[in-house]
Amino acid sequence: MSFTTTTTSRATSISPSTSATATCTNPKPGKNGYLPPEACDAILLYVPSVAAAILFSVLFGLTLICHGFQGFKYKKKYTWVIMMGALWELLAFIFRTLLTRNQSNVGYDTAHVIMFLLAPLWINAFLYMTLGRMIYFFLPDQRLGRISAKRYGVMFVWLDIVSFIVQLAGASITTGTNVPSSTVMLGLHIYMGGIGLQEFFILVFTCLTIHLHHRMLSMEHSGKLDPDKLNRGSIPWPWMLYAIYTALVMITVRIVFRLCQYARGTDPSNPVLTHEAYEYVFDALPMLLALVTLNIIHPGRILQGPDSEFPKVSRQEKKQIKREKKEAKKAERALKNNTRRQRTEQ
Repeated sequence: MSFTTTTTSRATSISPSTSATATCTNPKPGKNGYLPPEACDAILLYVPSVAAAILFSVLFGLTLICHGFQGFKYKKKYTWVIMMGALWELLAFIFRTLLTRNQSNVGYDTAHVIMFLLAPLWINAFLYMTLGRMIYFFLPDQRLGRISAKRYGVMFVWLDIVSFIVQLAGASITTGTNVPSSTVMLGLHIYMGGIGLQEFFILVFTCLTIHLHHRMLSMEHSGKLDPDKLNRGSIPWPWMLYAIYTALVMITVRIVFRLCQYARGTDPSNPVLTHEAYEYVFDALPMLLALVTLNIIHPGRILQGPDSEFPKVSRQEKKQIKREKKEAKKAERALKNNTRRQRTEQ
């Protein structure tokens, strides 16, 4: 798969540094709709492996089932987020499998590209939400870096959504039909900007995760962590952070690969675009390892009990909280006004 796959009726030598267009050919499709790279309507720059596509479909399907079972077993409803990541990877490789048998089908390629490129963002969001719950569960003040546990998770998830929108915009631009080379490069730059933004958020998140790690180690040594919560899990709490670190490294490997892959544009002479193995080794495999790591060290094995989840607030309770806040603000204003009057009278 590559971004050149759906730019049909285009030049076959497209790169940021060249504007000249090469003359394309119109050969008759071969086995499974195969067209050589120099063909005008070529989608793939290589012959895809059906065995590899089926293998990864099965593997992502298995980790999806495991995450569903673990979410039910440990009563972690937010597991649906990582299940979406596994599902998108599964769908990506199902469409990939179909594409290997129909190599001239733009629809299969477009679905594969979008699912494959955006699935890691769901895994990212799951890590953000997990760390927010760790802060809520273990830290007595339920805050890290002056940010409450609940806002912490919500803040990073929204940043993840921003990155998602930017990447989706870039991917969508490049997957149109009859797209000129200038538009393809624009889409590539937007997509690369989106994954660069994602990596920046990951680096900030990693620093805060390390800060939490050190703080919890210090509190554990001084006996400030609740021993009951420490003993509830089936594995020690640091393993959850090690799993988060591992998943973040896997996502970073994938991001670096994508940046390197498209740094030269969509030139068919780029070996990364013409050899299928690169995408399996540096994208599909790291994401599979991240999902499996979170299967092995699932948050539910550490965060156990009703106090391991954010409390649910009903609509009536939310309205009551708003009323109390408004009343508190009114009282504060009234107190300030009275203080000013007294000062004026004096």
